[in-house]
Amino acid sequence: MLLLSLGGFITLLLFLYKQRYKTHQQELIAIEEINQRKLLQSQLDTQNQTLKQIAHELHDNIGQLLSVVVMRLNTIEDETAESVTEQSVQQTRNLVRTVIADVRMMSKTLDYDTVGRFGLLPSLTLELERIEQAGRIHTQLNTIGEPYSLEKQTEMVLLRMTQEALNNAIKHAQAKTLTVMTDYSADPFILTIVDDGRGFNVSEATSRTIDQSGSGLNNLQHRAGLLGGTCIIRSQPGAGSRIEIRMPRNQSI
Repeated sequence: MLLLSLGGFITLLLFLYKQRYKTHQQELIAIEEINQRKLLQSQLDTQNQTLKQIAHELHDNIGQLLSVVVMRLNTIEDETAESVTEQSVQQTRNLVRTVIADVRMMSKTLDYDTVGRFGLLPSLTLELERIEQAGRIHTQLNTIGEPYSLEKQTEMVLLRMTQEALNNAIKHAQAKTLTVMTDYSADPFILTIVDDGRGFNVSEATSRTIDQSGSGLNNLQHRAGLLGGTCIIRSQPGAGSRIEIRMPRNQSI
C-alpha cells in the first residue's frame, strides 16, 4: 500500500509538473506575441510619422515648386513665337501637370491621417489610380459584399501590405495587369492582390535572408500573423502571382 501510494503520489507530481510546464510555455508564447505586437505598433508609429512628413513635403514643397515650373512655362509660351518651341513647352507643361497630380495622389496614400479619415477602399482606389496614370500597367479593384470598417490600425497595415505587394509586382513581375480584390461577404475579411506577370518560385523567394531581394514576402506573412490573420502566397514561373490576406473582422493590434 505504501509503494502504491508513493507511486500514485509521484504520478500526480509528474502530471502537475507537465501541466505547469505546459501552462508556462503557453504564457511565454503569449508574452512573445504581446511583445511582437508592441514592436509592430512601434514600427507602424515610426513608419507612419516618417511617411506623414514625406507626404507633407511632397504636397507642400515639391508640389509648389512644380506649380512654379508650370507658371514659368506659361510665361515662356507667351514670350515665344516659334511653333516648334511652343509645342515643346505645351508638352512639357502637360507632363509637369501629370507629375503634380501624381505627387498629390501619392501624398494622400502616404499620409496616415488621410487613410484613417477615408478608409481602406478609397485608399486602395487612390493607389491603383496612381499606378494606372503611369500608363504602363492596367489596374482594377473588385469588391464583394457590403463594405464595413475594420479597425483603423488594421486597415493601415492592410494598405501598407498591399502597397508592398504592388511595388514588388511592378519592380519584378513585369506584369501588364494588377488586380486587387476585397471580400467583405464573410468573416474573415479577404484581401487579394493578383498580377499576370512572370511569376516566381515561392519556396525559393521566402527562404531568402533579410538582406536579399524578395525577403519582403516574409514580412507580409509576419505582419498578417501578428494581426491574427494569414497571408498565403501562390505563384509559379510564367503563371503570375496571387497574394491572399485573411484578417479576422474584429482583430486589432
